[in-house]
Amino acid sequence: MPVPEEVVDRAKNNTVPSSSKLLGLGLKTWWILLIRPIEDYLIEKKIHPDVLTISSLIISIISGLCFHFGYIFIAGLLLLSGSTFDIFDGRVARAQNLSSESGAFFDSCLDRIAEAFIYLGLLSYFQNSLFIYVVFLIISSTMMVSYTKARAEGLGVKCDVGIMQRTERVVYLGLFAVFNFIGNLVTSAFNLGGRDYLLKISLLLLLIFSAYTVIQRMSVTMKQLKNS
Repeated sequence: MPVPEEVVDRAKNNTVPSSSKLLGLGLKTWWILLIRPIEDYLIEKKIHPDVLTISSLIISIISGLCFHFGYIFIAGLLLLSGSTFDIFDGRVARAQNLSSESGAFFDSCLDRIAEAFIYLGLLSYFQNSLFIYVVFLIISSTMMVSYTKARAEGLGVKCDVGIMQRTERVVYLGLFAVFNFIGNLVTSAFNLGGRDYLLKISLLLLLIFSAYTVIQRMSVTMKQLKNS
């Protein structure tokens, strides 16, 4: 299916959005088309992309606080909102001819800080649960996801593989957090005991697929280095 011009005209290098097995092109295309009117408004008002990048960080910090206090539904909504701001900054920058390597670097750094606050909130929320170790392992895995790509590119190897990158992590965690209350209603109605099953499932998925992404990137990089 051809991708609409509205999706690629402000994308990096005018290419279609990247997709993975966990987050397909169709979903990304649909979302970009849905938020296009807001994007046009931001461009019309000449909102600087750095403002959007910082806004995404602030929203992520508030999301982490919501996780800390147990407001899972609100935390999920904020996560998804923050990821949308993360889409806006690059597209708005390109539309205003403000795209630069320094802006991309600034955006990437703030993305890492934003994730740190989100996982800090989850660590606090699960402080009396074994899932605190799951969150810790997710932090370690996601750090390695970023590191393996950066190290590979430092060695001259292109390393864009991976089924669980930042976008997938944020979307999956956000969606499962939003619908977490439904799982709580079901477990309560059937007296199954326990809470937050959907949130816990999302964390397990993040851990498994993030670890798999690290293995993917290590394998691809080492293979290319041996063949070079």
